Amino acid sequence: MNKRRLIKRLLLTVLALALTAMVIIFVSYRQVTQNPEVLLSQIKEEADMHLSKIRQTATKNGIREWRMEAESASLVNKKKTMLLVNPNVEVFMTDGDNVHLTADEGIIYTDSNRLAVSGNVVAKTRLYQFRTESVVYDPDTRELRSDTPIKVSSELVSLKANTMTMKLSSRITFFEGGVEGTISEDFKL
Repeated sequence: MNKRRLIKRLLLTVLALALTAMVIIFVSYRQVTQNPEVLLSQIKEEADMHLSKIRQTATKNGIREWRMEAESASLVNKKKTMLLVNPNVEVFMTDGDNVHLTADEGIIYTDSNRLAVSGNVVAKTRLYQFRTESVVYDPDTRELRSDTPIKVSSELVSLKANTMTMKLSSRITFFEGGVEGTISEDFKL
């Protein structure tokens, strides 16, 4: 019987520690997202270089993948990242209908040209506009992915979903989780 009590106490202690750690992480995350100056001051200590008004174009096999402009950027060589403030990104598609993204902040992973933007993300194509909190561009698969709730709108379509994956090479977009919306009767496939 004493072993059971000991095991119960041990499990309760582990559970309490895990819960405490989760609360600390959540509170820290909320402080950083609500007060970006804290994050920027930490970045300034780690950064190898700070740039103002930056422009960059990513190419692969001579083909432009994306072009980005940002208010400022901080290069952190040891983490192989470039941290962006107010990025404006154009992701090129083969048919010429490019995706234009704006966000509060972003990260370029310098070893892979992977790009992540977050905070009030707005993306537009010739036909659609979507809003979400974060989008990741994967150059290996040529996909834009959002794992945060997303709202898509156009003249003929209004859609909400929990996640989205847009395959830029085929222009096929997948929506998952809580998908709901309206489609105009004038919409043609």
